Amino acid sequence: YPYFFLAQIHHRQERIDKAVKLYREAVKRDPTYVVARLKLGLAYQEQGQLEMAIPQYREVLKLHPDEVLGHTNLACALAEQGKLDLGIEEYKKALHLNPQDAEVHFALGGLYENKGRRDLAKRQYEEALRLNPDFGPAATAIGWFYYEKGQMDFALDYFSQALKANPNDAQATFGVGRIYEEKRKPEMAVQHYQRALNLEKDPDRKHRILNFMDKLFG
Repeated sequence: YPYFFLAQIHHRQERIDKAVKLYREAVKRDPTYVVARLKLGLAYQEQGQLEMAIPQYREVLKLHPDEVLGHTNLACALAEQGKLDLGIEEYKKALHLNPQDAEVHFALGGLYENKGRRDLAKRQYEEALRLNPDFGPAATAIGWFYYEKGQMDFALDYFSQALKANPNDAQATFGVGRIYEEKRKPEMAVQHYQRALNLEKDPDRKHRILNFMDKLFG
C-alpha cells in the first residue's frame, strides 16, 4: 500500500493536504481499507472538515461494527459538531466493546459534564482513575468536583494525585492555588497561580487565572 505509507509520512510531517490526497487514493484503490479510512477521517478532522471526517468513520463501522476506533473517532467528531447526545452514544458503544479503556471513560465524562450531568461525569472520571491511577486529567477533574462542593481536603488529595502523575498539569496546579487562597495562605496561592499561568496554554483559562491573581492583590 504505497499510497497509504506515503500519506502517513506527510501526515507525521503535518503536510495534511498532501496526506489527505494520498489517503483518498489508498481508499479509492481499496474501499475496504479500514486503517486508511480512519487516518483519512483524522486528517479531515485536523483540517476542521468534520462533514468529511464523519462519513469515513461511518463507513469504517459499516465494514467493521466492532472497530473501537471507529466509534471513538466518530464520537469525538460528533461532539465537535455540538452533537453531544450522539457522541455519548458512540462512546458507550466503544466501552461496550472495551470497558477497560480509561481514556474513553474520561472522554465520556467530559461530554456528560458539558451537558450538565455532573453525577454521571464524576462516575466516568472515577472509573477512568480506577482503571489507571496515573491518569492525571481524571484526578484533576474529580478534584474540581470536590473543590466546588467545598470539600477542600478531598480536592487537594486529587489535585496532588494529578500532579504526581504530571507535575506540569496547569489546572491541578491552579486548583491547589485556589485551595491555598481559601485557607488564607495568599503567598502559597500566588506561587501556584504563577506556575499555573506559565503552564496553561488555553487563553480563556489563562484569563481566569489572571482574574484570581488580580482579586488577590486587590
